[in-house]
Amino acid sequence: MKTLLLLLSLILSTTSHALCVNSDKTRLRSRPDAKSKISWTVPKFMPLLQVDRKGAWIQVKDVDGAKHWVHAKYVSSKLDCAVVKAKTANLRVGPGTNFGITDLGRARKYSAFQKVDRDEEWLKLKDDYGQVHWAHENAIWEPRSRSRVSF
Repeated sequence: MKTLLLLLSLILSTTSHALCVNSDKTRLRSRPDAKSKISWTVPKFMPLLQVDRKGAWIQVKDVDGAKHWVHAKYVSSKLDCAVVKAKTANLRVGPGTNFGITDLGRARKYSAFQKVDRDEEWLKLKDDYGQVHWAHENAIWEPRSRSRVSF
């Protein structure tokens, strides 16, 4: 019985899940209601961190730590996404400063990408047009699922 309670506690104590916006121009809301104020409109591949859920609505945190609500149909846990958290991020053709800059050059803060791979501290990113870029992890935010264990 004690083991069962411990396992149940571990399952129920998960506090956040990494999510990825799977639709263009998704509206984040101030409350879990389609008629509530729009707090931010985000592009496809914007990463978010789930912190709560009410029915089909998910409360999320963004790259700046602000909380919003999004309808579940506009996010997925099956994609890995990342967003520029620095003022700008150099986008390179390979994983390192010895590689040249891509045609896009730099990405501004809040530019969102699908995360494809990682090579140590370099992230391989794909934009909405399918172009691949590499950026250093210091300029990027990629939420991670976290669990809290309580006894």
